[in-house]
Amino acid sequence: MKRMILSLVALAAALTMAAQVRPQNNHTVSTTLGLGLEYGFEWAFAGQASVIGRIGYASKGFTLNSALDSFHWSSTLAPAVTLEPRYYFLMNWRDRHGKYTAGNSAEFFSVPTTLTLAKDAKGIGELAVSPVLGVRRAFATHWFHEFTAGADLLCLPTFIVTPHVGYRIGFLF
Repeated sequence: MKRMILSLVALAAALTMAAQVRPQNNHTVSTTLGLGLEYGFEWAFAGQASVIGRIGYASKGFTLNSALDSFHWSSTLAPAVTLEPRYYFLMNWRDRHGKYTAGNSAEFFSVPTTLTLAKDAKGIGELAVSPVLGVRRAFATHWFHEFTAGADLLCLPTFIVTPHVGYRIGFLF
């Protein structure tokens, strides 16, 4: 009997240690540096993987222009649809070390694919694929922010590769 109880305790401890922290499903309303506004749904479907669908107004053509003694940002807003497969890594490490993981607070790799619609009827707009590494942190119960860095591959109307640095802040529920 004593061996059976010790075996059950050892099995429960092993299962507890092997349990993984997984991403959570959530809804978000967020904005980026270009001051767009998007609704998103994140669906955690397998292990550390999730997929995010976003719809709303996103910044298009966000650039930094400089003159001899001044800088200014320029951006336009356009309707956009984004599909973003995402893989969270270090989530289990964060949990083991007592770090906050709610709201999917972890480092991630993602490849957002964004279709930005044209404001006129002359074509579909722009299609951009952006492989990025990012850091997401949730704070104050329902708020989050993300920093991302990678490359923007503009596929339509022409092919252009540019560096990507992004910041997103939003409300999650």
